[in-house]
Amino acid sequence: MRSKIAKRIQDETPDEVRIFVRQYTDIVIRINELLQLKGYTQKELADKLKKKPSEINKWLKRPHNLTLRTLAKLEAELGEPIISTPKVPPRRTRA
Repeated sequence: MRSKIAKRIQDETPDEVRIFVRQYTDIVIRINELLQLKGYTQKELADKLKKKPSEINKWLKRPHNLTLRTLAKLEAELGEPIISTPKVPPRRTRA
């Protein structure tokens, strides 16, 4: 059972923070899966992206606001999708 303090912290955590943490975690897991699949080390990826290894490490070890451009570069280098968005038609609104 959760402590009262943990419950209070969870209740006070804004939804956008929870969503960010979940999505960021999913992205980092996917990047690590692709690195393993390709047999790349973080240093090799850094070399391919012309980045410092410390920057790649920062992206994969602690929350970092990855830009869409960075995600696109990663996806191009790793040759596989990292994120996907649902392809659903927009909802109709009442006039």
